[in-house]
Amino acid sequence: MLRVTYLSRESDPFTAQALVDLLEHCKRNNPTLGVTGMLMYANGTFLQTLEGETGTVETLLGRIERDSRHRDFQVIKREAVQDRLYENWSMGFERLTQATLQDVPALKAFQLEDFNPEHLSAHPAVVENLLERHRSLHWDPLIREVNARDQFIDELRRALVNARQRNEQALLLIESVIEASAEDRLTDIHLQLCRRMVDTLRQR
Repeated sequence: MLRVTYLSRESDPFTAQALVDLLEHCKRNNPTLGVTGMLMYANGTFLQTLEGETGTVETLLGRIERDSRHRDFQVIKREAVQDRLYENWSMGFERLTQATLQDVPALKAFQLEDFNPEHLSAHPAVVENLLERHRSLHWDPLIREVNARDQFIDELRRALVNARQRNEQALLLIESVIEASAEDRLTDIHLQLCRRMVDTLRQR
């Protein structure tokens, strides 16, 4: 398998609806492709990790690089792997804020304005700390040796990550509906997405 992490910059400002559309596309297609990963966005910058079978990831990466919605595409890490780090996410998503950064001790000195391709490509440790928070519970083989207390803590951590994911995507959907309503272009698709989100929240 192959895991690739890349950076890019939006060509034009992404609206909430554009982000919703991007995530819907990933969630619709990635399970069929056997691709998992994580996407972070802030300051017009994308940080994304993709993992899956080597040929599939390479093909997908080529399509992403040619996508006109972003520019300054650069791969910052490519590695052959045996196990997935993001097996829970067809495409996890986080839109970073200064508040979320302050929740991570290793990132307290990192400012939101530093989330840009130039800074991130020069600071791989920051990239690792950003992405590590969303990795699947068993990403480290040593986790198999932890005691019951640590397993319980990990379960709480996973529940918190799941809650943050749902809240972030619900917020993004609400913003897209507000945008569409203000421009008088609400459609059945918006209602379908809202119903799907309500069903997802009710299942938890």
